[in-house]
Amino acid sequence: MSEPSSQCLFSEGLINFPDGYQDRTVNVFAPPAADAPAFNISRDALNPGETLAAYIDRQLALMEKHIKGWKQGERSDATLGDSLLQGEIVHASYLRDGKRVWQQQAVFTVDSHKILVFTMTCTRVLDDADSALFGELLRSFRFHQ
Repeated sequence: MSEPSSQCLFSEGLINFPDGYQDRTVNVFAPPAADAPAFNISRDALNPGETLAAYIDRQLALMEKHIKGWKQGERSDATLGDSLLQGEIVHASYLRDGKRVWQQQAVFTVDSHKILVFTMTCTRVLDDADSALFGELLRSFRFHQ
């Protein structure tokens, strides 16, 4: 059996996974109340030679094509942790079961090809307090030691 090349650390433990496998896990954080925003963290990868901006453009085009009622809002700069990474926040809304859902996603390149996406989603319009909460979550990020 060959040596595993990568590890995945999660709340309950740590696993090694074989060469060639990519971490595409999603962490979902359920809200404390029905009208509070939910958070999730997901992982992806850039295509060879792709920039972060091109990745976001490609993903937004897919969402517009495949998600009912997709409406893109503003795009702005984002910072992860204590200026650890620079990325972009995208605001959007879409229809789920006939009801509008609002979200903001912060997207960062972790290394030359790995993407980390932080998403805040809510069944009501996101307000300044929600944006502050999302900002706190992003600022709290630290790499494993």
